[in-house]
Amino acid sequence: MFTSGKTVLAAVALTAGTLTVTAAPAHAAGRYYSSCSALHHDFKHGVARSYTAAMRQVRAGYGRPAYGDRAKAIYWRNYTRLDRDRDGTACEA
Repeated sequence: MFTSGKTVLAAVALTAGTLTVTAAPAHAAGRYYSSCSALHHDFKHGVARSYTAAMRQVRAGYGRPAYGDRAKAIYWRNYTRLDRDRDGTACEA
């Protein structure tokens, strides 16, 4: 009876691990945002394609946009609509 308890716990841990693994590729692809207002709910100062583009916005007087791996993926998914001036930062604020 004790052995079946271990089996159940192993199956639950495996299931939780599988959910984490399957969620990672969808997250890496970047999320679609319909507007800058929607993007600003998650990223207050927008997203940049690189550290250099983010620092350019800071020097221009804007807040620092996000520029990590997640932000880069989101930038590349949305830049055609949300980076109208093509400066490397979408929805700078």
